[in-house]
Amino acid sequence: MKSSTDKKGSLHEDIKRSVDISQRAQRNFDLTRRVSSHDLETLIYVATNSPSKQNETHFDLHVLTDNQKIRKVYEQTKRFLLYDSKKSKEDNFGEKDGEFWQDNENSVHNSQILANLLFIWVENQGVARGGTHSQAQSGVNNAESSIRYNEQISYSIGISSGQLAMSAALLGYKTGYCSAFEKGPVKDICGTQKMPKLLLGIGYENPSIDRREHAETLNKDIPPGYKTGSNNEKWQFPSFEKEIKVYLNGKKV
Repeated sequence: MKSSTDKKGSLHEDIKRSVDISQRAQRNFDLTRRVSSHDLETLIYVATNSPSKQNETHFDLHVLTDNQKIRKVYEQTKRFLLYDSKKSKEDNFGEKDGEFWQDNENSVHNSQILANLLFIWVENQGVARGGTHSQAQSGVNNAESSIRYNEQISYSIGISSGQLAMSAALLGYKTGYCSAFEKGPVKDICGTQKMPKLLLGIGYENPSIDRREHAETLNKDIPPGYKTGSNNEKWQFPSFEKEIKVYLNGKKV
């Protein structure tokens, strides 16, 4: 029989392993498999019972298991920009009238969304429980109260999605976030009047395929300078290493 110390040590390893898994986006999924109803129920529970300020309601959750609907959302994610080196920065992307734009001619779809499950967080202001929130719901969008309240919505969605990604990893799934998508069309797909904010694909990995390999796009469809192999091979997304400084009681560790 394992001692409590052994059990705790095992739990520590499980937590670290799930963190290592969930911090890396899975860019391709085995769509021949289906997520069990038990796992789906647990994942929905995790996402909808995450911490929020005073346990307020800050979002609605749309969950898709239908492959055709998931693909419709995927088709709205051609936002992974590959810069055209022959163009100036101003011709590749910029801001216009307060809105960010980019040239999507050389962009690719974010295939981490083409998953077995797709979770979509949609903003929901819920019931105002304080002066700041009440003012935000009736005030100007860029006013301080509105900015603060939108931060709370973003915090709640971030906590929910992070808790979900880690839980999915504990259950043996891979995940992939996406915030780069056409929000208007995805709003219509969800059938909501409110704006979608974040997507998370969840599903089964392809063990024999590099997780960075695009689900569909070939190198022949990628502009020069970005190819990762021969023309008939799948293109691979880049991946980076975070460098987060940690300070314990003010001292860097």
